Amino acid sequence: MSFLTGVALFIGTLLLMVTFHEFGHYATARRFGIKVEEFFVGFGPRLFSRWRGETEFGVKAILLGGYVKIAGMNPFQEVPPEELPRTFGSKPAWQRAIVLLAGSFTHFILATVVFAGLIGTSGIPELTTGVEEVAEQVGDKQGPAKVAGLRPGDRLVSIDGTRITEWEQVRGLIQPNSNRTLTFEVERDGEILELPVTPVEAEAVTNPNNPEQKEVVGQIGVLPIVETVKGGPIWAIGQGLKTTGDAIWRSIMGTGMIFTSIDDVFGALGGTGEREITEEQPVGLVGAARLAGQATSAGAVESLVSFLGYFIVFVGVINLAPLPPLDGGHLLILGLEKLTRRNIDPKRVLPFAGVVLGFLVMLTFALLFLDLARPLGNPFQ
Repeated sequence: MSFLTGVALFIGTLLLMVTFHEFGHYATARRFGIKVEEFFVGFGPRLFSRWRGETEFGVKAILLGGYVKIAGMNPFQEVPPEELPRTFGSKPAWQRAIVLLAGSFTHFILATVVFAGLIGTSGIPELTTGVEEVAEQVGDKQGPAKVAGLRPGDRLVSIDGTRITEWEQVRGLIQPNSNRTLTFEVERDGEILELPVTPVEAEAVTNPNNPEQKEVVGQIGVLPIVETVKGGPIWAIGQGLKTTGDAIWRSIMGTGMIFTSIDDVFGALGGTGEREITEEQPVGLVGAARLAGQATSAGAVESLVSFLGYFIVFVGVINLAPLPPLDGGHLLILGLEKLTRRNIDPKRVLPFAGVVLGFLVMLTFALLFLDLARPLGNPFQ
């Protein structure tokens, strides 16, 4: 596929995500009898619109988001007395909370569909207890597995009496036991052999989610056989849910990076900061679209689909951050009202919401400039 195909897929995913997000708010508001006055994808001048019932649906010129206008959410809106029972603020707290949560919830549904489709088609790689490769060297020392006589094709049965059923057990038994001889039982050509293996100290990545995080641990110099596991639709959906859960957790952990990476962003704007592809390096919409195009150009379709799934989840999680004017900020105010049993005047929150919005706009334009002036490298080359 071409570069432009990847860009088009990213833009299409963005618009689909926005539409589903706003539909979540719209559908739950309507379900609870709240009046929804507008449903628009985009901001700025109207390109076209049409009325359906009491709601105006349409598209605006700047396709960088969307919104639904729910009666009563704007503190400056004058609502006729006869429509007050149909405003957002007139409904029970639990109904308002569902309306606020519904937008991000659609992200997690959409991401699950994306991940399930990817996993159902391509399967998932699984580390087995078989040995794929035996290293000659580990650091500056001879490979302990090679010295002990392990061979490609061997299957690990037990280590020091502990039966091995998955590769994580192998890591867990080897890494804390450097310089201590362990008895490996391996299956080779139908026979069980006992081999004494002494792990040596070497630097290794101990956190798969952060390749920069390394520690000195015991190693023996073997790589496992990786097999592709596939299943039926129910299995794929289950794996999709699991992957979405992992993406939610990683996004929550990564949300703080938006604020801690400010020095990097403005350092890069000044020409002094690093601009490279890492989990901590923020990227704007233009940069994300470029990465999508690079993925399709390199034929890395699976990487592209996975990237789009994580992007969908990350935006959903960001929207739940407890900061007005985000949905999470409205949920925070709702929670405070329940705790204090006092209504909070929305007009008092507006200055803080303005500061947050200003920060997000500033960051968006800063990343846009960096994406154009100092683009990230191509990770697919």
